[in-house]
Amino acid sequence: MQGRFVAAAVVFLVLALAAGVHLFTTYDDYSRHNIQWNGTSSFFSFLEERGAHEVWRPADLGGYNDAVLIIIAPQGSPGAEQIAAYRAFLARNNTIVLCDDFGSGNEFLAAVGSGISILPGNLTSVDRDYADGAAVKGYRAGNHTLVENVSTVLFNRPAALKGGTPLLQTSLLSWVDRNSNGRIDGDEVVSRYPVCALEQVGGGEVIVIGDPGIFLNAMSGFSSENRQFIEALISLRPVLLVDQGWSRTASAGAPTAAVRLAKEYPLLQIAVAGLFIGAAAYFFRKRIIR
Repeated sequence: MQGRFVAAAVVFLVLALAAGVHLFTTYDDYSRHNIQWNGTSSFFSFLEERGAHEVWRPADLGGYNDAVLIIIAPQGSPGAEQIAAYRAFLARNNTIVLCDDFGSGNEFLAAVGSGISILPGNLTSVDRDYADGAAVKGYRAGNHTLVENVSTVLFNRPAALKGGTPLLQTSLLSWVDRNSNGRIDGDEVVSRYPVCALEQVGGGEVIVIGDPGIFLNAMSGFSSENRQFIEALISLRPVLLVDQGWSRTASAGAPTAAVRLAKEYPLLQIAVAGLFIGAAAYFFRKRIIR
């Protein structure tokens, strides 16, 4: 009889773990814990394989040299301590790659002394591979390691950039669709628009990409050149850093946050495991006595 209870308990635990895969997944846009189309779980798995270091606090940037810091979809205004850390990081001849189309990117750029800005409005193009006009293609426009082996990159609703040296830009048949009607009208101008730009700032360099969407799971299999572009991005410097303290990629639901907390504190893992073991032993003991 006892063996039957143990077998039932094992089945229960397997089912609980299977359910946990679903429960511990968030659906937040850009979240590294989101395995759906709008998450970045695939990209972060790739970063883990490459040994990327996570940056949670401004102080984490101290001491790094010959490094590239990737910031994806920042949220909230950067604080004074944060800006000071970014400035010091750039002063040590490092690189910051900002990927943003709607968040706090412009505040960051102005604070570190960059002349690049992210323009409002939906960048749209006739030159695209798919029916959606927001699936914009960017073409190499400058010389840099980042675009050395890349001729085009497919973007997902990118923002146009102003300032800096363009590295990627749209074709001439593009415009900023300010009223989102999919047509060229009013004061909307057909032109080439930068979607990736570079600027030397404080001894280092700032690269701005007007689309955090290129890191989404849904975009990962679209284009071999997109993969080459991302490969070049994470290989810009010997040391690879990814921001988690200011990025939407770190967002997680309550169950995911609880799991992450348990991973960070081994004693908490032991305590939780002890509770489960104690509860299971109590349950089995009661069943045997009956």
